[in-house]
Amino acid sequence: MLAFVFLFTAAFSHLLSVYSRKFFDRTAPARWIWAHHSMSSNEPVAFFAAREITLPENRVYTRLKILGDPEYTLYVNGREIAGRRVGEERAFDLYDLSEIVKTGPNRIVVAVRAPQGAGAFLAAIDLAPETENWVVTDETWKIYRRWDPILLEYDVAGLWERPMIVGEPPVGRWNYLEIMERERESQPVEVLAPRSRSEVAALRPIVRTVNGIAVATTEKAKATAFDFDFTKGRVRVAVERDHHFSRAVQLRFANARSELGTAERNLRTVVFAPGEHEVTTPEAHSFRYVMAFAKDVEVVVVKE
Repeated sequence: MLAFVFLFTAAFSHLLSVYSRKFFDRTAPARWIWAHHSMSSNEPVAFFAAREITLPENRVYTRLKILGDPEYTLYVNGREIAGRRVGEERAFDLYDLSEIVKTGPNRIVVAVRAPQGAGAFLAAIDLAPETENWVVTDETWKIYRRWDPILLEYDVAGLWERPMIVGEPPVGRWNYLEIMERERESQPVEVLAPRSRSEVAALRPIVRTVNGIAVATTEKAKATAFDFDFTKGRVRVAVERDHHFSRAVQLRFANARSELGTAERNLRTVVFAPGEHEVTTPEAHSFRYVMAFAKDVEVVVVKE
């Protein structure tokens, strides 16, 4: 009798463990990956994770679960599909790619950007209710440090490296995450140039280390203010020079010119990878002015 109770308890515990993990583990055997980078360095990093996938016939659908924290932009077969600045909402994003992909070879490229260098990227593709996680992020993905438009079409030998494995879910701040269905982005219909631009001096919040202690303060910095009148849209930032390393450009949005010189901390950092000359924010903004703390920068608004 005791043996029966022991076996029943062990079997029940095993089933409970299996189904509990099935409930929580939405992306097994996916791994959180990242470019090889010191996450404690506080240095900006931008890179591109790429994967060729071969999709079988008779799929029920093709759905992608993805999260690139803190910011990502997704490309499928050379086309920009979606993106998000994650912020505090770290839910997995779910996109239905059924109308975009085809049976046979397809290509996924994800641009990932982190102003402080720390983050993680995870993805998994489902083909049917019983065929989940057909392709997942793992050591087979290719990491490109430098941007080249050809990456959207095929791999370039000698220019990629293996990813750093951060861990499997749950890990760190990426715990058991809910899945949120997202709409794919519509294609841009208009690019709006600024009405005018001017050089301004503004206070910028910074953090200095004094005697080993981080101290929040401000500094006066030169910036370029772009006047778009009142508008809403995604912001495309262009730089002239290639710095050969990941570069951060800070932006500030304002509705009145008097706000430009203040020391408010509502800065939006845009990170460029080596080789990149344009970056478009995945989220839309409502504003009149965009102020860029950089010299060789141009800004336009992409309206959809």
